[in-house]
Amino acid sequence: MLIAGAAALLLRREYRQQPTGALVVSKSDHQISAQWLSQSGELGNEQPVNADYIGPWLIGLYIGPQRLWLWPDSLPSQSQRALRRLCHRPGR
Repeated sequence: MLIAGAAALLLRREYRQQPTGALVVSKSDHQISAQWLSQSGELGNEQPVNADYIGPWLIGLYIGPQRLWLWPDSLPSQSQRALRRLCHRPGR
């Protein structure tokens, strides 16, 4: 019971620490970076982006130290295609 309670508290903390708002991704030369755009319109700190998984339905990103999974319903299809083009490395 104690372990389940501790696990629930950890999950709640992780859930509350998730960023909210829109992710703004940009590319300069070969480096992809991103910033969180808050609901009030303020941009957060710029962080490097590493795409380590680009599957047919799922995109796995590291934004700074944080792991982010993007599902098909996470963003409009046009934005998802643009992100896939940004993260695609020729020859892979």
